[in-house]
Amino acid sequence: MSYLETERQKVIELGRELFNGNTGGVYRGKERNFVLLNPVENLYEDIRDKAIQYFKENKIVWWPGGQEPSGHMLSSQIACVNHLFFLRNDKEAALNVLKGIHPDFVEVCPDFEDGYIGFEVTSNGSYLNEVAPGKQQTRGANCTSVDAMMSGKLRNSKKIQVLIEWKYTESYPNSCKADGSSGATRQSRYNKLIQDPESPLKAHVPMENFYYEPIYQLMRQTLLAWQMVKHKKRELQADDWIHIDVIPENNKQLRNKVYAPDLFADDLHQSWTSLLKEPGKYKMITQQQLLHPIFLNKSYNKQVEYLDTRYWEKQ
Repeated sequence: MSYLETERQKVIELGRELFNGNTGGVYRGKERNFVLLNPVENLYEDIRDKAIQYFKENKIVWWPGGQEPSGHMLSSQIACVNHLFFLRNDKEAALNVLKGIHPDFVEVCPDFEDGYIGFEVTSNGSYLNEVAPGKQQTRGANCTSVDAMMSGKLRNSKKIQVLIEWKYTESYPNSCKADGSSGATRQSRYNKLIQDPESPLKAHVPMENFYYEPIYQLMRQTLLAWQMVKHKKRELQADDWIHIDVIPENNKQLRNKVYAPDLFADDLHQSWTSLLKEPGKYKMITQQQLLHPIFLNKSYNKQVEYLDTRYWEKQ
């Protein structure tokens, strides 16, 4: 049984326990027992209203393209918000999470909206040429967005932006996004950036290798991080970045696959870091590892219990 099938069966059972059987919502035109009838209940109760308001105020699109949260219980976007939204207004907890990522963090900094973490973050400039000149990027749709982003200062006073990509049950086919007319458009956007002498990427394999998911997504986010630092006066004033990929330990279909044909590696981590000039900037961790620094904070006992019941794997 695949990880997706295992988690689907798990959330169907949780639908009865956590949501009083209020399932059977519509997804892709059909009623599904892993979709909630009342989609807002998909968000953890203590952050629900604030999260919905945050997305509305900042014109952020909810997956898969709506103005309201999805009722799909396997949504990685919902999972990300459920795990991390509480950090927006908790400076101490946000700093502790940063310290868990890198022990030299000594300060957490406000983001574009004056919180300590932002969601579906885009840059202020279209550095990747993804929208027409003069048009504004839409957070969460049709441009490179980062699931969550934080920033903080190290002991040496360098400011670091932390990009967080959140995965849940995702897996990807062996299809190349460099093919066809759409692929030509994509290559016209990104190839020059990949091959730039200052690029953080190593273009030592044919360019098509950067266009297999999830390498394709990691490539775009890395280029975005580089460009945001390059244009730091318009952005978060960061001097450098760290890229965090949150993937459940048991999602072996995602973790253990080599996605591009010319990458000689054993898994996703090796595949991607083989394309980075500075491999140490990329970290693959689990949800529990990311939030481990707040486990002993009694004020979050209820949330930790919720996340453990709903998402976390029992080792």
